[in-house]
Amino acid sequence: MMKKLIAGLLFLGASFDIVRAGDADLFPYSALQAVDAADVAVEDAFWSPRIRIIQQTTLPLLLDLAEKQGKIDNFRIVAGLKAGKLRLYNAPDSDVYKLLEAAGLSLGESPCPALKARCDSIIAVIVAAQDSSGYLHTQYMLDFDHPAAPSPTQKNVKTFGFGPANRWRSLKSNWPFAYSQLYCAGHMMEAGAAYYEGTGERALLDAAIRFADLICRVFDESRIRTYADHPEVEIGLMKLYALTGEARYRECAERMCRHINFSRPVDLHPEENSKPLAEQRCAYGHCVRTAYLYTGAAEVVRAAGCRDLSGAMDRLWASVVGGKMYLHGGTGNGTNAEQHGEKYDLPIEPAYCECCASIAQAQWNHAMNLLKGDAEYASLVELEMYNNALAGISLDGRRFFYSNKLNIGTENRKNRHSGVRETYLFCCPSKLPVFVAGVGRWIYAKDGAGIYVNQYVGSRLRTQVGRQTVAFRQISDYVRAGTSRIEFESGGHFVVHLRVPQWLKRELVPHSPYRFGSQGAVPGYTVRLNGHRIEVAEDSRGYLTLERDWKAGDRLDIRFEVEVRRIYTDDSVAANRGRVALMRGPLLYCLEGIDNGCDVRSLVIPASAEIRASKARILTEKTVILKGACLRNGQPGRFVAIPYFMWENRGISSMVLLPVEDPTRINKEHSEEASEYNTYG
Repeated sequence: MMKKLIAGLLFLGASFDIVRAGDADLFPYSALQAVDAADVAVEDAFWSPRIRIIQQTTLPLLLDLAEKQGKIDNFRIVAGLKAGKLRLYNAPDSDVYKLLEAAGLSLGESPCPALKARCDSIIAVIVAAQDSSGYLHTQYMLDFDHPAAPSPTQKNVKTFGFGPANRWRSLKSNWPFAYSQLYCAGHMMEAGAAYYEGTGERALLDAAIRFADLICRVFDESRIRTYADHPEVEIGLMKLYALTGEARYRECAERMCRHINFSRPVDLHPEENSKPLAEQRCAYGHCVRTAYLYTGAAEVVRAAGCRDLSGAMDRLWASVVGGKMYLHGGTGNGTNAEQHGEKYDLPIEPAYCECCASIAQAQWNHAMNLLKGDAEYASLVELEMYNNALAGISLDGRRFFYSNKLNIGTENRKNRHSGVRETYLFCCPSKLPVFVAGVGRWIYAKDGAGIYVNQYVGSRLRTQVGRQTVAFRQISDYVRAGTSRIEFESGGHFVVHLRVPQWLKRELVPHSPYRFGSQGAVPGYTVRLNGHRIEVAEDSRGYLTLERDWKAGDRLDIRFEVEVRRIYTDDSVAANRGRVALMRGPLLYCLEGIDNGCDVRSLVIPASAEIRASKARILTEKTVILKGACLRNGQPGRFVAIPYFMWENRGISSMVLLPVEDPTRINKEHSEEASEYNTYG
């Protein structure tokens, strides 16, 4: 067996060097450039403990589940290292790749020899399973006459296909047969890149490069036009392009973005989402598929220009945020098959809002921030970071949602789709560790003149800006107090751009139906340089810009005024009429029955009610809660609200993110039960 493993490692031959050119050379059409993961170290009171939990608890737990479910054994069986039957699931290889990506990201933050050794051994098996052409997907590598092959009548075989004869056989007309091959390949590429960046190990990256080279050869434009798959490979190819500078990966990603058919027979308005991407004007289709494709397309535009694709990104972004997104950043209105519904049709209880879709929304908006250099996209990343996406994982890192609900009772709470955190392994539990461990990638961006602080996360930065090194430490108490300090460790003439949070403004998300209440003045901010207050105006892109000769030892303090603010929805979203949401700083707040002793869906928080913040502890975590006056069955009472991302960590009880403010305006037509979910993706 060991000889077979070594042979599997050696067949790759000599792989080319990683020659990473400057981002500006690779992405010349981008207003901003990404900061390399190695240039940022997260040191944050809010995020660092979560990254540790991912490394110490979540990844070992999910790798154990991957072993129990046979998802890693599938690679061993294909490699000839173990006997047994293949176990087929929906895109099983992708879960293993995402866990390795998260491991690479976490190892880049903090060494963990035991986790690295475990992942290295899994990667060796994956490489051994790859065939000589570079192809790798465990479901499509063995023939039916192989002892490990499943029965041809097995449900997943009939649904998804099996064996080499079904490689690259995914068509819109036979969906979901043979799909997920490019989806898994994209996650393999992302994992290879992240593991290399986090550990310096190239084995998985080289295997991903071989697979990418095969895909570039197989998928010319004519082949892509007839193919249908779950988008993701576009992102993976652009990750490889950023690492290697190889134009063929960018060119293949552009072909995929332009022409691959992500529409499904079950989708609403296939006449729209079956068009080439550059011609689409309105977001329709599976909410994860669309956001993955839009992310890949935004990266392509950064690299290649493509004015038609750039225009499509603007239209589709406006389509999503303008009437297809819930106020916590979730997408999918409960329409069957996990897809976008019609504009403004956002019923509360049926909301789908899958974790993967939320994370993909953040990825897309990060790419759009780099492309456009506008803070509004980074503000939407923040909304996902602290609310909808973060809610998907429990405080202890062991249990996960699939859907992130807005209002929910205790009835029909059955599973991860309907408001019960569960320990399981599928797309969301394997993607959530990537999101948490990789949060450092979203903190900063840069251009040729300076640094953009997009997220106020405690961290150390050391990166090149032009020909000079910029190094500073950010010390943040942003979530609790709205403050951050930058302590400069290097000097030089450069620009620092500080994003003004969207929660200080009139709209929760620009161009969306969600706006803050007009009571009182809009909260402001103060900036101090070396202890002295300075006046800095917000520019047209949403940043406070400071250009000067910085000296080592300089200190920049910024304080954003943190107040409890009410969020209202335009009447165009009928489901939200008469309702309000509460926000303090970057956190949305919800009410749970466990704190309030009743079904919180029946509580009313009048517009005149005073609401105050106070410190508290939820399980093991220190946080800030809200307390205020309410009406209980028409009688005066008090309520408690907790940060939304913490809900359903203390058992099942009712929860509302959108409590009633004015009972006379409630639209009861939008409280119907959620439809059944289709998890083919």
